[in-house]
Amino acid sequence: MQLSLKQYLKELEKRYQAHFNVEINKIIAGKQCDICAISIIEHFRHILTKKIQIDQYQENEMILVKGSEHFVQYEEVKDFSQYLIMATSEFVKPSLNVMSHTINGILVSSEGFSSEAVEAARKFRYGKTFCLGLKGWCDIRLLLLDIKNHLVYYNLKGREVAEIYAFKKKTGGDQKQAIKM
Repeated sequence: MQLSLKQYLKELEKRYQAHFNVEINKIIAGKQCDICAISIIEHFRHILTKKIQIDQYQENEMILVKGSEHFVQYEEVKDFSQYLIMATSEFVKPSLNVMSHTINGILVSSEGFSSEAVEAARKFRYGKTFCLGLKGWCDIRLLLLDIKNHLVYYNLKGREVAEIYAFKKKTGGDQKQAIKM
């Protein structure tokens, strides 16, 4: 039995709740996303004891999930990738204490993606450094999840997390379906 879009989004929400602050139907950069998950991890370097800190920095990660009940065309993927770039202005605040900002844009479709849409996702790139990296950097990962065909498409940065979103086969234990780049 194939999951519906609503069921799959609920499953993603449950997965995120262990490590992220999750909000449903949040408005970001003027548009609504189905799931918004934010994680801020602080790292500290110590010397001798934990009371003596040398320095600290943060890693900020945001996941924006948008679901679609129809077959997704090139224009929708292009609009979503532009939306992710606009979201950086709201989420990314360069600072000496923040090392990296990562935005994961996940477009989920219950009916699949056109070949032009998949190609647009593969070619999408966004990376920005602030003050030569002294105030951190920002990267965007773009993933397309095809529920109907159980496929995951992604850009170059998205490769880092594509395995997490791979669909599991019903038989054969823990084997994963092919991930398409």
